[in-house]
Amino acid sequence: MFVVERRVPGRGLGDTVGGASADLRWEGHVGAGSGSGSGSGSGSGRVIRKYRLPPAQLVFVTLVLGLPGLPLAGTLVPEDDLPVTFKAGMLVLMGWVYLGIVWFWRAATIVYEDHIAVRRLFRTRRTAWSDVLGIGVENDPSSSRTMLLDREGRLFALPGGVGAQPAEVRAIKDVWVRSRGEGWTAPAEGFVSAARHRASARGSAMVSAVFLTVGSFLVLLLVGFVLGDVLSWDDKGIPVLF
Repeated sequence: MFVVERRVPGRGLGDTVGGASADLRWEGHVGAGSGSGSGSGSGSGRVIRKYRLPPAQLVFVTLVLGLPGLPLAGTLVPEDDLPVTFKAGMLVLMGWVYLGIVWFWRAATIVYEDHIAVRRLFRTRRTAWSDVLGIGVENDPSSSRTMLLDREGRLFALPGGVGAQPAEVRAIKDVWVRSRGEGWTAPAEGFVSAARHRASARGSAMVSAVFLTVGSFLVLLLVGFVLGDVLSWDDKGIPVLF
């Protein structure tokens, strides 16, 4: 369940609407907005702030994950004693690692005057401030992610290390409050709960896909070593029984 905090006449910001326990805490001031959002999220307003991981972290991730792959690929590819299937499996795994590195470099949260943009590996999602229903940090000691809930019920994290900077989270919320328009109301508890469950299902699917990929590679690696002891390989990498 979620706790939705809002300011209404005669009540403080700490008063709650909804359940007593929360995984996420939305904060806002009903009626405090002074502008009107674009409604489409496709505007090209002035960039207020761009959030990315610090350059030192990006360089560290690139060196630790990416640098070992270059000599490894240079050793595996020309090796004639290894089967083609094993080489292919290793190259696919390294490809996933390098995609992850590219994601780290591309991931960003860009705050505009009229919308917010979330940039990931293959796409950039733009949401008008008037379509943002809530922004909050996950109420989980093991997580510092800042989540955004839009009018279509999509709940997603803001990348670029936003959650690790409480002052910056507040700055983003201030822009949202000024620009969302006076028609904003706190989302209903059921709406937020449904969005949370959908986001959790997407996260579980992604984790399962990663485990499936890694597991398939490990099985392929094990089979390659086992068959290497009992089989010989022709020049096309096809096993041939002794």
